[in-house]
Amino acid sequence: MRCFMCNEPVAEEDALCMNCGTDLRLYKRILHLSNSYYNAGLYKARVRDMSGAVTCLRQSLKLNKKNIDARNLLGLIYYETGETVQALAQWVISTNYQPKKNIANSYLNEVQTNNTKLDLVDQTIKKFNQALLYCQQGSEDLAVIQLKKVLSMNPKLVRGHQLLALLYMKNEEYSKAKKALRRAQMIDSNNTVTLNYMKEIINIEKMRPGGNKKRADKMTYQSGNELIIQPTDIYKDHSAMYTVINIVIGLLVGAALMWFLVLPARTQGIRSELNKTTLELGDQIAAKTATIESLQKELEEAKAQTQEAEAGTEAQRSGVDMYDKLLEAQDLSEQGDYVQAREVLSTVNATVLSDKGQSLYSSLSATVNTEAFKSLYNSGTQAFNQSDFDQAVSDLKQIVEVDEGYEDGDALYTYARALHKSGDTETAAQMYQKVIDQYPDTKKAEDSARYLEEIRQ
Repeated sequence: MRCFMCNEPVAEEDALCMNCGTDLRLYKRILHLSNSYYNAGLYKARVRDMSGAVTCLRQSLKLNKKNIDARNLLGLIYYETGETVQALAQWVISTNYQPKKNIANSYLNEVQTNNTKLDLVDQTIKKFNQALLYCQQGSEDLAVIQLKKVLSMNPKLVRGHQLLALLYMKNEEYSKAKKALRRAQMIDSNNTVTLNYMKEIINIEKMRPGGNKKRADKMTYQSGNELIIQPTDIYKDHSAMYTVINIVIGLLVGAALMWFLVLPARTQGIRSELNKTTLELGDQIAAKTATIESLQKELEEAKAQTQEAEAGTEAQRSGVDMYDKLLEAQDLSEQGDYVQAREVLSTVNATVLSDKGQSLYSSLSATVNTEAFKSLYNSGTQAFNQSDFDQAVSDLKQIVEVDEGYEDGDALYTYARALHKSGDTETAAQMYQKVIDQYPDTKKAEDSARYLEEIRQ
């Protein structure tokens, strides 16, 4: 292990750093506790308690964010439960902490170099979101169809099985709901949501009536696991006379029909054959027309899906690039290079980040801007004093564009002076006017008025 203060190697049995003298006992306890949570998560993952494993591994990373084994295992668990995007995020963070000799590199290469797999991930996310939208709109049937498509593409998506089970429960199809929950349990055996849904189904089945009551017009009996309901014979006709009469009437009607149909039989047969041939030809034409229209529609849908998949893949790659830049800015910030960190952050599109990514971006931006402005103000002022007016304009402009009131307007005033000295009198006049308007009755306002008068003359 290494000292967290000076980053020098430290022996496992040493309580103090031999280089800087830092007390490492508490730090070692934290690392050991992080490893303990990792071991617990590994044990739970082996018995397919994925939810419990995620909880343990998250706790391990809270204690030691650079626990590479815990982060890689967390990514594998996310990937196993169908959460591919979260898995990629964990592996990207892992490779940034340890770029070399890290198995996460092989995981990322396996996913990112397989365009088919990336397209499948993108389509799965879109279809799952569409299913959620159908649920919100009350279209449960469409949501079930969409979820079946999602699970055919990604059978390990636990959330998909759970949502499908919930829809079945709403429609009182409890046997189908059980099957969906059992599939979810095969992936994550101890998921709290799955267990709660299963318990709710068991309670509902216990409260349902036994179905063994008899009605006057029905007779019920059990055959194996099935309940057979058979109508009683209250409508059974016990009269033989009615049977004979019905037979005689049927024979008379049949004879009459035969008599009237024999003569026109030949003509009718020819017409029937002609009509049959005409209908067959019409059906064939209609079938071919329908096939052509169906193929054209499928072709258009395939083109649309291809375009959506390409756009989704590009967005996915863009999201990974944004995380890389965010981590690069964090590393530069930790190294004290706040100006460069600010330039990297300016290229980050925060809209493609997750909620946690956006929170990290906001926090890092606030810190980097504060420290970067200090550095830019000092370097810009020093450049102005050394008559390097172009450098002063470049440094101070970055501050003024964001905060004109920085250092109580001193940055704005020095920026105006640097512009004036560099020959950009038009912009300098605008800056002098801002100093006069925003800081009246101050010395820099008086000086600005004097310099502004010089420019106008």
